[in-house]
Amino acid sequence: MKIATVGKGGSGKTTIAGTLARLLAGDGHKVLAIDGDPNPNLALTLGMARDEADKINYIPPSIMEMKKDSDGNLKLSMTVSEEELIGTYAASAPENIDLIVMGMPADGSAGSGCMCSSHRAVRGVITEMSAYGEFTVTDMEAGLEHLKRGTAANVDTMLVVVEPYYRSLEAGARTASLSAELEIPNIFVVANKVKTEADKTAIDQFCEQHDLTIIGYVPLEEQFIEAERQAKAPIDFDSKCAGTKAIYDISLKLADMDINKRSLQPLPDKANAYAKGFAEGQAKADLSTKGK
Repeated sequence: MKIATVGKGGSGKTTIAGTLARLLAGDGHKVLAIDGDPNPNLALTLGMARDEADKINYIPPSIMEMKKDSDGNLKLSMTVSEEELIGTYAASAPENIDLIVMGMPADGSAGSGCMCSSHRAVRGVITEMSAYGEFTVTDMEAGLEHLKRGTAANVDTMLVVVEPYYRSLEAGARTASLSAELEIPNIFVVANKVKTEADKTAIDQFCEQHDLTIIGYVPLEEQFIEAERQAKAPIDFDSKCAGTKAIYDISLKLADMDINKRSLQPLPDKANAYAKGFAEGQAKADLSTKGK
């Protein structure tokens, strides 16, 4: 199963992704974790030490390339083998999790443009590594940009992490709508930071009005906050707290789902047009460089 966590910045999606990956791996499942956020923090949430996280080899955008298939449609292909990708770029996280990190903008790159090629690399890795292990858990970039670019087009399950206030819920609804456009078969809301019964009721009512399915409720967990202060993984700081238990319940539901092998989805027309434009632009840039 290929899972992606999405949500507004500060919604707790990275905490959900990292703890979910640890719990799945702890139950004996082989897990590949992918940090698709240009501000990567998944390594620490998985339980890696800061010095270990700083040594991770980020995957370069060149890991993927655009190729045309027999029908003339653009297709992403890895430029290295699965073994080379894991051997060169995967870091070993607790519970035998393999972690791949997209990386962050280089120093001095402010104002240089979008991270289009990095989005393309993440989308390609999610697709090409679909047969690696039982679960792929990807922590996506905060916001909606990655959905507009089809970065998560080939995940099986999208976990939309929301908080119990209107702006977060509205953002969650937009996220779910875009995920549906990508034909992601399983789209679930994770209600996070739920403190009171009123919080739960507000989320329930909103999700019912927008036809959104809630897979679980995670309380506002003081132990998670303290773990963050001490730069520890939530599950290592307190594996028995209510927040960890709630995420474990979600992991059991996901593990019990009967997911058939999904045929890879072509990019939506808009995303395919973008890919074509990017490829043509890259070709022109290469020619311009050669002419200098």
